[in-house]
Amino acid sequence: MSNREGSVYKGDRASDSESLPELKTRDTEKVIANTLPAISEEGNVGLSEFEAAKEAGVQVTKSESRRIALKIDMFILPMLCISQGLSYLDKTALNYGNLYGMKTDLHAGQQWAWLASSFYFGYLIGNYPMGWLLQHYHSGRVFAITTFLWGTIVIAVAGAKNFSSALAAYFFLGIVESVVTPGLTLLTAVWYAQPEVPLRTMIWYSFNGWGGIFGGFMSYGVGRIKNASLEKWQYIYLILGAISLSYALVLGVFFPDSPVTAKFLRGDEKLKAVKRVAEAKNGIKNTEFKMYQIKQALTDPKTWLLFAASVAAQIPNGIVSNFSTIIIKGMGFTTLQTTLLDAASSGVQIASLIAAGLITTYIKNTRVFTMATGNIVCIISAACLTYLPSDQKWNRLVAYWFTSFQSVGFSLSLVMISNNIGGFTKRTFTTALTFIGYCVGNIIGPHFLISSEAPTYHTGTRAMFIGYCIKTAAHILLGLYMWRSNVNKDRKYGKVVTEEDKLKGEEAGMHDLTEFENEYHRYVL
Repeated sequence: MSNREGSVYKGDRASDSESLPELKTRDTEKVIANTLPAISEEGNVGLSEFEAAKEAGVQVTKSESRRIALKIDMFILPMLCISQGLSYLDKTALNYGNLYGMKTDLHAGQQWAWLASSFYFGYLIGNYPMGWLLQHYHSGRVFAITTFLWGTIVIAVAGAKNFSSALAAYFFLGIVESVVTPGLTLLTAVWYAQPEVPLRTMIWYSFNGWGGIFGGFMSYGVGRIKNASLEKWQYIYLILGAISLSYALVLGVFFPDSPVTAKFLRGDEKLKAVKRVAEAKNGIKNTEFKMYQIKQALTDPKTWLLFAASVAAQIPNGIVSNFSTIIIKGMGFTTLQTTLLDAASSGVQIASLIAAGLITTYIKNTRVFTMATGNIVCIISAACLTYLPSDQKWNRLVAYWFTSFQSVGFSLSLVMISNNIGGFTKRTFTTALTFIGYCVGNIIGPHFLISSEAPTYHTGTRAMFIGYCIKTAAHILLGLYMWRSNVNKDRKYGKVVTEEDKLKGEEAGMHDLTEFENEYHRYVL
């Protein structure tokens, strides 16, 4: 252990300021003794800034925190939102292409569902390697390069002459786009203080809905092209690919790696930005790979509850996100009506996500309750889709719209990872495993939509109902496990109430300790 590390944990004064008390050695020495593999100066992004802030006795007032958050909202949040929206549009362009004869032109036949599934096979393969790249290299450059690559692949889809070439393109599209949602989950915790994470996550995740609205109007506009020289579905891919290529340049120039390298923050604001994030006791970012944290994640019940919930959640999503236009059109609406009515479901998704973000931000410990509420709405909606008569097309349509509440539970499960898992390797791996479940569910989901059951698709709606029920049970068990863990830690170590305890917890987090190792960490429910 270096002398510097020893000075942090062995009872030296936290600062020369009288406002910070001398650190006690009993608890911190016990923590360090039990977690030697985790303690390393190597790769701890923001550690020197945190220690500088500690030595200077830096405290972040509420007004200063709001000002820094506003700057991050202005410079970083829009890029997170656009990345999420574009990735959603590109992978669900099948929805719109199918309306304009893509399935027929590619001679896909009964294999059409595999086109959606191939994307998630690629996503499955690319998921952890992309997380590894984000951990070890500059985030902005990684996002810029992958966005450029997926824009190129989307344009290539427009040139596909048969099903096989489109299948290959969607497979590679899945590999490069696997950086987006898992990456944004990690980056939200890098930039934002713990209480700010839910609303910001809901905002950027809501761009699935905004992307769906944009896609609906874009598809409507393409449908009105007269005397087109290309097939109409090809225009959709050319437009989306060109947007992604242009946006890659923006990311390459403007997206920083962390608050430490952000040009829009002044020197003192960088210290305070690091201090804000450190208060979650999870650290910021560590570029060193730590095998023991992966082993810990594999024995953590939270990991497998999140995995099970993700699989169950994405079986319905695999049906809805790729085949919503087929479902709506099958209710008895025209092609152009379908594009606009599908956009309305995106509006419900946006409203539910923003409402969930506001509730969990301003009402303490309501995350598990909000997840469960969103899931129950989906259970009722799936039951209505299954059992309402097929001639009640408007009632069935409204029930379909409310399945958009499914995003609430899944996006808040990402917040649980951002807020409650310490150790960057463990957080990255847990995120990756959650998205393996995401891929499995999305691969399975489309195959429950059986063409012969049109227009009701009862096998698909029953699969949605069962998936929502399993997801709800997993989220409730997750909440109970974390609540019980908090109670046990309070009994063993005492409650974390003093500023001294909070500071020691922040220090442990900045040294990349996991939530199991950091006795001052408590789960946010």
